[in-house]
Amino acid sequence: MNRKYMKKILSGLAGFFLICSFAYAREIIDLLPDHPGALFCWTETQLKPRPLKTHFLMIDLTSKSLEIRTIAGDDPDGNGPAESQLTSPVALFKKYNAVAAVNANAFDSLSKEKTAHPNWFEGQPVDIHGMVVSEGKTVSPVETGRTVFWIDSNQKPHLGNPVEGASVAEAVSDWFSPLIVNSNVIPDASDSEKHPRTALGFDDSGKWLLLAVVDGRQPGYSEGVSLYELAKIMKARGCTQSINLDGGGSSIMVIREPDNTVGTLNRPSDGAPRPVPVLLAVRKRY
Repeated sequence: MNRKYMKKILSGLAGFFLICSFAYAREIIDLLPDHPGALFCWTETQLKPRPLKTHFLMIDLTSKSLEIRTIAGDDPDGNGPAESQLTSPVALFKKYNAVAAVNANAFDSLSKEKTAHPNWFEGQPVDIHGMVVSEGKTVSPVETGRTVFWIDSNQKPHLGNPVEGASVAEAVSDWFSPLIVNSNVIPDASDSEKHPRTALGFDDSGKWLLLAVVDGRQPGYSEGVSLYELAKIMKARGCTQSINLDGGGSSIMVIREPDNTVGTLNRPSDGAPRPVPVLLAVRKRY
């Protein structure tokens, strides 16, 4: 992917949103300066009709220097019902030497102290909602009502349940609803529930992947978006396929800057990163 070309696209988008939505883009961070344009992130700040911070990560899927990896917390009970355990996203990120990542699948507690509103804690055994595949190994199976995003062995992105015999290298699943399917926005425009959100999307070329995290539940800073608004955000940036991932306090984008500093690009709504069972990550190829 040509860095100059992508910056031209982003500059155009920033100008458009400045005029139409009172928004502006933060300086682009090239996370792999040795491979210009392969992986970069930026933040857009919207002032009206309400405060909003949206963080983006653009990945060149044709780059030989990168690989998409789904990374999950350790299985705490072997053949037991738990598929993963809640883990600090930054610790999980560092353990697998990622360069960038977002949270992925939603989950449900399996711990004995589970309540209607569990207090999420590190080490908590969980059932993952929807399919998760990591390096060809199924961590969590296909689940009815969940839309699967998967990467094949050639680093090509797909949306939908893999057909029998498909070469699934990595996979995660949506939460509640897909956003865009074959260029069609799926959520209803009447939807008005605004929360922190995480999404992924790509276009018909299959040459790039866009990850997005919208901060929310923080009046005066960033108040969140509805699923319909999230779909419109992804479509405005060229996505023809997109899904909503887990959101709320789990929404997070972690990056490793060129100086090797690891940190969160967004501001999680809990005030600190919530432990999660799965990340969709980008790593360097070695």
